[in-house]
Amino acid sequence: MSKRKLVDTNLIIRHLVQDHERHAKLAGRLFDACDRGEVVIVVLPAVLAECVFVLDSFYQHPRGDIASALGTLISSPGVEINEEAIHLDALDRYRKSKVHFVDCLIAATASAENTPVATFDQDFRKFADVRVETQ
Repeated sequence: MSKRKLVDTNLIIRHLVQDHERHAKLAGRLFDACDRGEVVIVVLPAVLAECVFVLDSFYQHPRGDIASALGTLISSPGVEINEEAIHLDALDRYRKSKVHFVDCLIAATASAENTPVATFDQDFRKFADVRVETQ
């Protein structure tokens, strides 16, 4: 049985960005162990959202690159995230729009669950499959 480890945002960032040699190497070892089935990496939804935020705001990576890298990561067999399909949909919405990732996650969840979003934010109206209600 594989060991499970919750992973923090900084470890994912170091692995993806490779801007700190020692940390990137250590993170790479963990992801390699994950690929070999020796460990299961658990990504909490808040960590995924923070990764998007850091890669966008601090590193200023293009949305498409962020969505692609994180989508590949959470789709890996040794990586576990609750509601994987919803998070992949949210990353796709993020890639295709100028909407903040958390709003994309709300939209993806609303669509998957056929539940309206209670909001004053007009960005949700950009998604044809999302119903918006303010009452």
